[in-house]
Amino acid sequence: MFGLREIDSVKFTDLPVCFSIAADSSRAGATRQFAERIASEHPAFFAIHGIEAGDALALATRFDCGWAYRGGQALFWRDAFTPHDVHDRYLPLVPLRPFDRRGLLEVRGEYAGKPLALIAAQFAKDRSRIRELRFVRRELRDLPGRALLFVAGYEEEERVGFRDLGFHRLRGSAGCGIYAKV
Repeated sequence: MFGLREIDSVKFTDLPVCFSIAADSSRAGATRQFAERIASEHPAFFAIHGIEAGDALALATRFDCGWAYRGGQALFWRDAFTPHDVHDRYLPLVPLRPFDRRGLLEVRGEYAGKPLALIAAQFAKDRSRIRELRFVRRELRDLPGRALLFVAGYEEEERVGFRDLGFHRLRGSAGCGIYAKV
């Protein structure tokens, strides 16, 4: 039984298999592990947080995917998605850490004839996360139509979330999640 505003993920029949990975691609064998998971699940959309640009290009080439990269995170999609715009923004600067910059990556396009936005964000592990979370929430408020949000560094138990913006959790694992707005 589902409570108020809860969504049965089976009803998302027009959204295909997707996943998000938060990992360090610099460790030995990481890219191979990413490739094995992509080959076994055949996702239409996926995001990898903590990946280098060259590794993202190698995966996109190997699996014949479209891709976008920004600040250590990459979004990938298959042929069914037609991208129109790519927007990338820096999350707010953390005081006293000018080189610790994370980005918000957004790809707008069409999937199955309907508009769809793919968004990736990676949050800090310390208290500065709340500033980044507010920034992402402000950007999501203005988002028209359907969207898939891939996040890393965010726990579902946090007080500030995405449910009030119309996003519902599809999948999640340790520090990583996918949210959908239909």
